Amino acid sequence: MRANTQKIYERLNRGAFLAADTSDPALRRLYEDVDENFEDYAGYFSELGLTLEAGDGYYCFSRKESRLTLEQKLEAFALWIDILDFVKAFDNNFGPGYQFRASQVLERINLDIDLRERAKKLFRAKNSNQEIVEELVRRLTASGFAETVNEEDGTFKVTSAFNYALSLVDLIRIYSEAPSGEDAPAA
Repeated sequence: MRANTQKIYERLNRGAFLAADTSDPALRRLYEDVDENFEDYAGYFSELGLTLEAGDGYYCFSRKESRLTLEQKLEAFALWIDILDFVKAFDNNFGPGYQFRASQVLERINLDIDLRERAKKLFRAKNSNQEIVEELVRRLTASGFAETVNEEDGTFKVTSAFNYALSLVDLIRIYSEAPSGEDAPAA
């Protein structure tokens, strides 16, 4: 077992990512260790029933045997689609390297009716726009899709791990009835 195995396991096992462009020095060292020793880590975690996945600038776990039910997976997937829809409506450039402040998101929600409606649908249990933005930022940072770059002004940066969420959407194929009666891809 390598020196960082436990730290890597603890981060990835809770569903977070290791991103190449993180500004956190400790996380960058973990990412670089995995990057340099991918085969060793992949082999070790495979023995635990975990698959170490390498994406476009990120690492994450996938499980051979899922602990989640299909319904739970679909609910989580639908939430991330809604989050992606929201952040892309907020700014189409929202992606790896993009920086934002929670206060900017809140201001736009307060001014833009369409964005406000999308925000309310995201987290229905939240009572205010402020709570919605806090929950959005919490989820983005907890997953490793964003990280704090300036605590004083509340600036966050979207990490390359966000590519994972974008790749999920790319997997979606919607079929509609073609004029000839055959199914044809709509998107």
